[in-house]
Amino acid sequence: MEQEDVTFGIDVREDPEGTVVTPRGELDIATAGELRDALAAFEGPLTLDLSALRFVDSSGLRLVLEVTDQARRDGRVFAVVPGVPAVQRLFEVAGVTELVPFTEGPS
Repeated sequence: MEQEDVTFGIDVREDPEGTVVTPRGELDIATAGELRDALAAFEGPLTLDLSALRFVDSSGLRLVLEVTDQARRDGRVFAVVPGVPAVQRLFEVAGVTELVPFTEGPS
């Protein structure tokens, strides 16, 4: 049986509309700080692409909500690409899908 890669990583690319940050693996209490630091390093329009995550816990959910709130306060363009159904379910169960600026995806 092949072992699944559980390594957390963050990919960053520039897009015509701004920076796209794509965390990979599991976003949890052990990795949320790393993603928070990565997101804080960028100014201007930002897209957080959750599509490469396999799992998000409440720490990751809280981080997305905090970044969303900070972007609104700063008047910054911020969007979130939805994750796989298991990831999106957390946002649905928490009742926060209307608070997060979900988008179809980066161009």
